[in-house]
Amino acid sequence: MPLAQGITLAPVRVGTDTADEDGRLVFAGDRLVAVLVRLAEGHDEAGHWYLEHGFGRLDVPLPPTFSDLHAAENWVAGRLGSLPDGDATPAPSRPPFTAPHRLP
Repeated sequence: MPLAQGITLAPVRVGTDTADEDGRLVFAGDRLVAVLVRLAEGHDEAGHWYLEHGFGRLDVPLPPTFSDLHAAENWVAGRLGSLPDGDATPAPSRPPFTAPHRLP
């Protein structure tokens, strides 16, 4: 589905090993810039969209949730510099990724 400023959302099933499989690949032109996942029942914000992973300017320490895809689109466009930030809510329930330590 083409959106503002060359942003496109492509439906995809995401292998999260949970019920949160309904996803969207987010493209800016021909570049993959993010993966969104709709939160399933059991989450406080069930039905909202979660930034599963962002690349470049969309890689943020506290990934936000969005009330709908339009809010996600506005946030993406704002981070990429084409619109002000949309309606995003930080998701503090997800701890930051910590890479495993390797022993010598």
